[in-house]
Amino acid sequence: MKLNMWMIANRLKNYEIEARIDKNAEPVLNSTLPYYAPGCVYISQISSDIICESDQGSILIKDMKLSDGYLLIQGIFDWYQNWLDEVDKAIMSNNYQCLAQLLQRAFGNPVMIQDSNYCLLGMCEPFGKNGIPPEWEYIRENGQTSMEGYNFMSSALKFSDCVYRQNVRRFCGKPGSLMPYNGLYVAITFHGHDYEKLTLLESNRIFNVGDICLLEYLSRRMAIYTAAVSGESRKYLDIGIIESLILGESVPADKVDDFQRIIKCQHPGAFAVLLINFSDQEHKGDPRSLKFVKNIIFKQYSIMFCNIVKGELMLLLYSQNPYILARQIFHTVTQGGQKKELQAGLSCLFYELSELQYFFDQAAYAQGNGKEMFSEFYYLAPEYLMESSGQQRVCACEPVLRRMWNEDGDKRAYLETLQVYLEEERSSKRASERLFIHKNTLTYRIKFFKDVTSWDFDDPATRNYLRLSLYVLEKEKQSAQQAKIN
Repeated sequence: MKLNMWMIANRLKNYEIEARIDKNAEPVLNSTLPYYAPGCVYISQISSDIICESDQGSILIKDMKLSDGYLLIQGIFDWYQNWLDEVDKAIMSNNYQCLAQLLQRAFGNPVMIQDSNYCLLGMCEPFGKNGIPPEWEYIRENGQTSMEGYNFMSSALKFSDCVYRQNVRRFCGKPGSLMPYNGLYVAITFHGHDYEKLTLLESNRIFNVGDICLLEYLSRRMAIYTAAVSGESRKYLDIGIIESLILGESVPADKVDDFQRIIKCQHPGAFAVLLINFSDQEHKGDPRSLKFVKNIIFKQYSIMFCNIVKGELMLLLYSQNPYILARQIFHTVTQGGQKKELQAGLSCLFYELSELQYFFDQAAYAQGNGKEMFSEFYYLAPEYLMESSGQQRVCACEPVLRRMWNEDGDKRAYLETLQVYLEEERSSKRASERLFIHKNTLTYRIKFFKDVTSWDFDDPATRNYLRLSLYVLEKEKQSAQQAKIN
């Protein structure tokens, strides 16, 4: 790995140095030598100090012997090479949290890695005297950029005067705002399409040319791997696997599993279907008008699948929080020059692509029956459960509840506790007596649900949805057991 003098100076932060380096120094240095040679750092003794020189300038290190200085500077070259090897391993294994920690070691500042849809992949501290910015706190809690944060960064990058190679940009924060720090930002791009985004905050030390060169180098490395992953997933989209699943056509299970594996290797999350269409009948389902909306989305997001299916603009989302992502996309579309009124429907979360057709139907139901421009199926699900049957009905059950239902072990006991708790109108005394368990045990299990879900037990609609879901899942279990006997 080739360095410049700034990159060397950044590793000497614990030493007393005086640096006189060309502000435009390029990473061309190969190693250190005890004599002058092009592309190397020349080390010499001046009284009790040593001086490191190259064509890019010099770094004076005080109170050091020549032999120690030579080992120190050569050790920096070795450190960067070992660091880059570890970075490559983290990229190849999709270990983004490890990658964020490696970057923090090199840059000495907080690092965040997101995918193309602003979903959190990895975040590493520590922060400076101002503490964690409100927007980063929001992202850490929700796994997704907020609407306000998205607008702030879009504006900050739009008016950024400092743009470097490989899409590296400087941005300015505002004291007391969502982002009080300045920083560096880079979008990992392949064939004009964004895939990952790196954000570095200037909270502990000021960035210099060495940091920018290192970030440019890292961007190129990540883009190479992105190209491979993009090509692997593209082949499944090209054969129309998404359209076939929506239409209920037969698709080999191994192809669905392989495609899902490629998607999920990036980070844990859930799927959701977002349908967007025009509210007026003149433009509803019009391919040319919907293509215009699609182009607005493609300018800002690298959605895995965005195409016109059954007269609807369908987006397949994958995120830690698809609900936030979907609303952010719809906001982008409505603010992006689209004058005609749009309607959107969002399905429940799901985890298996093989069930895609049922969640497409959910999004269509939300779009057609919701009273708002943007409607979530989640709040219409109880009515849908009463009307539907079979697998369509099972897929409409509360997503977290359904996923826990399919797991073995203690989760079933927790669900039984929840069912009795709801049937007893949230009376801990009656529910614990009926289950023959201690009241503290029941309280602990209910607290577990409150901690790991967003359920509001004070909301009658939520309780009704949970009761109906438990009823449907129990009936499905009994039907499956009866089918085995027969």
